[in-house]
Amino acid sequence: MDESLASLELIKAEETRLKGNEGMARVLARRAAGLAIREYLKTMDFNQRGLSLNGLLKDEEIRKILPASVHEPLDRLSTRIGIDFSYPSNFDLLLDSRLVIEKLSIINGELK
Repeated sequence: MDESLASLELIKAEETRLKGNEGMARVLARRAAGLAIREYLKTMDFNQRGLSLNGLLKDEEIRKILPASVHEPLDRLSTRIGIDFSYPSNFDLLLDSRLVIEKLSIINGELK
């Protein structure tokens, strides 16, 4: 089975984290979740109105059609970092991104 664009982006995020670039890993994790949402919406013929990947994470209309189980991970993925580039230490955006990808893939029948 081919890897989805979202899964490939998450792999990049994991590799980037291993190289010590946590900030870029978080950016890639958000992109991966956005790609998963975009793929999910395509299966529903939903008009995404040209929203960016980051916009897909935050759009309330889109959230209404996504499973409730992805809302919390999306909230964390949408959290802004502090002025000092700090981020809550209990957040793991790569894990949250993986949860979004897996949940939306299961709904689309990609995972068994």
